[in-house]
Amino acid sequence: MKRRRNRTGSREPRSIGESLKSVTAGFGSRGRAIDLTDRWSEAVGEAIAAHTRPERLDAGRLTVVVDDPAWATELRYHSARILDALNADPGAVTVSELHLRVQPGA
Repeated sequence: MKRRRNRTGSREPRSIGESLKSVTAGFGSRGRAIDLTDRWSEAVGEAIAAHTRPERLDAGRLTVVVDDPAWATELRYHSARILDALNADPGAVTVSELHLRVQPGA
């Protein structure tokens, strides 16, 4: 099976984020959903970002994987500030709710 060349011309594997960006580039707001992943650490701060990752955005509900219940509590406490930060960019998709899923070791 032939591997497709990535945008740099090499046949090396690409990250999922890079692949998704290239696939969704022409999809309007779906392409902007990927920006949410890029902005996550800026919105939550480095400490929280080290223990969490956005997983899925569905109808304004952002599912976030958290590696420990204590970090889920931290996100709940800061949820209003996080939502404000994520929605600050007028061109981005709107996040109206955080749904937290604890997955130890994530």
